[in-house]
Amino acid sequence: MGAVVLDVREADPKFKYLVKKLPGADKLTLCFQCGSCTPDCPVARRREDFRPRRIARLAILGLKKPLFSDSLLWLCLGCFSCTENCPQGVKPTELIEALRELGASEGLLPEQVRDMMEALLRDGRIHRMTRMKARAREKMGLPPVPELDLEGLRALLEASGLADAIRRGRGGGGGK
Repeated sequence: MGAVVLDVREADPKFKYLVKKLPGADKLTLCFQCGSCTPDCPVARRREDFRPRRIARLAILGLKKPLFSDSLLWLCLGCFSCTENCPQGVKPTELIEALRELGASEGLLPEQVRDMMEALLRDGRIHRMTRMKARAREKMGLPPVPELDLEGLRALLEASGLADAIRRGRGGGGGK
């Protein structure tokens, strides 16, 4: 893995205390960077830039820009292998989920995630069902894709705050 240079002048030393208040992230500062979370991580095996301990380190140091500026947090599959291997009980999977929620609440969604969420809000699915896809399904003997209760889904997205987070991210400088 190549060296990563971090600019500590961008650090927010109080950020870790905010993160520790989030459900699932209360043991953040127990991480001593042993690396036990990484060997069994299926994403880390395929992506050099993804390391659960790196995410914990960025959160501890308060380096929000590298934490939220790309799709790093969104690469986690939620398999819990890192959590099972952590000797400190940090629960990296839950930490990552908490950071995702924090980022989403502030409109800091990567563009790819924001695009999928906008499609979900607009169409009820993250991928549009085109006529070509419908014909391909028919040729394979699959049933038509059922119609959705878009109003119910939109009400749920509005009530959860996700709709506002999507709009904030699009208009107000969210992640890339």
